[in-house]
Amino acid sequence: MQILAITDIHGREHFDNTIAKAISNADIILIGGDITNFGGEKEATPILQNIHQLNNKILAIPGNCDQHSVNKLLISKGINLHGESRTIDNITFYGFGGCSKTPFHTPQEYTESEIEEIMNRFKKTDARFHILLSHAPPAKTKVDKTSMGLHVGSKAIRKFIEAFKPDLVVCGHIHESRGVDKIGETILVNPGQFPKHYAVIDLDENIEYNFY
Repeated sequence: MQILAITDIHGREHFDNTIAKAISNADIILIGGDITNFGGEKEATPILQNIHQLNNKILAIPGNCDQHSVNKLLISKGINLHGESRTIDNITFYGFGGCSKTPFHTPQEYTESEIEEIMNRFKKTDARFHILLSHAPPAKTKVDKTSMGLHVGSKAIRKFIEAFKPDLVVCGHIHESRGVDKIGETILVNPGQFPKHYAVIDLDENIEYNFY
């Protein structure tokens, strides 16, 4: 399976032909939140439509900069992964949108205990791969560091990864922390801000990834 991982769109509706081809060629699109820039259903709809026209195999979560009406939109379109799990082609996907508390009081923030409570509902399956799509990165990693050098990821998400041991985590939120890291054997991928950046992940016997 080839996964196109995109995140932190922040209201950008348009992308070039190279990205359109990558969207069309992917087996599934993972959208990691911040679809809008503090917008709601109205702002998110054309962005999702542009992607859907090229590829309707989408799983998505909201980001902290998405209003709660975006959650309702994802649910209505049947692509929501926030607080849910889906098994597709021997891969189980899990999702958590929004982020842990920030000083900025953005639309979708959760306490660490709230994050832990929701994620503790996830159960391992007998699928070949287990993948977590999380807007917020796990704490104390290369993918949660701000330009000021501060680690601002979620402790609860890190705790979940350490216990659950998913094969792959796709996250976003911290634009400047585009890159890869590991917690144990779990690979962490932050694709960077779309459409300037994205990641293509190939699942076969192993997990291979490329950044663009």
